[in-house]
Amino acid sequence: MEPFPLRIQSIARKNHLTISEEQLSQLSKYVSLLVDWNSKINLIARSDVQNVWSNHILHSLSILFFVSFPTGARVLDLGTGGGLPGIPLAILRSDLHLTLLDSIAKKTKAVQDMVGNLGLRNAAVETGRAESFEVQSRLKLSFDVVIARAVAPLVDLIKWSKPLLRQMGHLSSAPESGFGGRHFPTPYVLTLKGGDLSQEIDSAKLKTKPKKVEKLELVFEGSEEIGLQDKKIIIVQF
Repeated sequence: MEPFPLRIQSIARKNHLTISEEQLSQLSKYVSLLVDWNSKINLIARSDVQNVWSNHILHSLSILFFVSFPTGARVLDLGTGGGLPGIPLAILRSDLHLTLLDSIAKKTKAVQDMVGNLGLRNAAVETGRAESFEVQSRLKLSFDVVIARAVAPLVDLIKWSKPLLRQMGHLSSAPESGFGGRHFPTPYVLTLKGGDLSQEIDSAKLKTKPKKVEKLELVFEGSEEIGLQDKKIIIVQF
């Protein structure tokens, strides 16, 4: 069977995303660091370690199959945990400015160590609760996009994210060339979720009044062989 890194590279290529050998090496190094840190603190489920390439790396990178972030976008990874999806995105998109936020200090210590070992100059690490006054004040109007991976109910995620997003029209609408995926005007919230989200989306629309909420089924060439069933990307535009 083809090694996992090469399988991920092949699947990405089929979905119009090129992963260079250098980027693949960086992703492999990140996986090693993540697994090592996970033996010390709980960053991902222990049962997920053997499936880290499919359940975590591919899941994170699949965002780029569907969405093209504008060049130079400032992106907040809210509730980053072990650096997901922020670190894989930082490796593939060196033009993005990523901030990796988590409320648990021992997790951000691990993420800071991994960012340093990977030499990622486009990723910063912050500790704090997104909903706290301190974070809301310090990071107010700082980002074009907020991304999150199954962090909280959509209503809460929107409420925490809105004050942190820059105003519409701040960023050029030109998407980064050489990447597939649709361009969505900033600002917006992007979250990876699974299951039936109908009630959650309806509740978010009613309580937060976003301009638009769009659900993208995470189905792509190669998704069936990896096992990313019933996963979705939710885009909330303001």
